[in-house]
Amino acid sequence: MNVSHAVNELFFSYAEMFYGGLGRFTGGRARLAVRADAAPVFCRARPLPYALRERVDAELDAMLRAGVIEPVECSDWATPLVIVNKSDGAIRICADYKVTLNRVLSVDKYPVPKIDDLLSQLGGSKFFSKIDLSQAYNQI
Repeated sequence: MNVSHAVNELFFSYAEMFYGGLGRFTGGRARLAVRADAAPVFCRARPLPYALRERVDAELDAMLRAGVIEPVECSDWATPLVIVNKSDGAIRICADYKVTLNRVLSVDKYPVPKIDDLLSQLGGSKFFSKIDLSQAYNQI
């Protein structure tokens, strides 16, 4: 079996994974371990340039329709948004959790492998792939 045939077979076997839209995990709900002694942190919104408001509103509406975000009536928690310009001219809406949520999370102590260690294991490999997750900053 040649590589091209194997890739096509893989693609057709898992076609639903490659349809191009934003996927959704339905195997459970993600839970963040907030320390028991943590108090909610509320940060005011950062100033948003007027020129970006329409694009930010449109992106937030798209995220709402896609189920990435959901409205809440009121919350003791608030994290400032960070708007990033993408190379294609679109915007990316990010949240600055380092000033709020990250400070009160119980951190998993499992060590993340070092990139050098991972790369050293690739010696002798013949095929490599690059996977670009759509809107990967929202992946948990």
